[in-house]
Amino acid sequence: MEDANFPNVATVGGERPSLDDIAAENKGTWQMRISLVDDDDDLRVALKEILQRAGHDVRASSNGVKAADLLREWPADLVVCDMLMPDSEGFEMLRTVRREAPGVKFIMISGAGGELSQFLDQAPLLGADAILQKPFAPDELLHLIDAVCPNTEPREVRVAVAS
Repeated sequence: MEDANFPNVATVGGERPSLDDIAAENKGTWQMRISLVDDDDDLRVALKEILQRAGHDVRASSNGVKAADLLREWPADLVVCDMLMPDSEGFEMLRTVRREAPGVKFIMISGAGGELSQFLDQAPLLGADAILQKPFAPDELLHLIDAVCPNTEPREVRVAVAS
């Protein structure tokens, strides 16, 4: 059965690798905090599961307004954001991240076709660390995350202790 979200997944012996296999192969050495932003419910759920199975702490939002609010409360290491969404599109989210959290890595994704697809290519000029055209295979995203965040050390966590 063809998966509409991930048609590029390579088959092994006629079968697609499981999400667990893909995640295990791409599991990093530390857990990143990833903010995932996409208005497509099915894709957002699937990507969140893939990223969690790869060992990351993931919070998902359906638009940039919700994601920006979340980022203020829950600092992320990386934002993976769709380009075209209602309420607040990806470029608005990119501007917010660069203004409020300039050290956060940002990957812009999009399934836009035709003339709109050229806008995705402009994202790195506006501060995105990488872009990824939909549809893509899960391992393409995981490899891109590794490339964007190589040898990244986790944030220093400060804990307040009551005396």
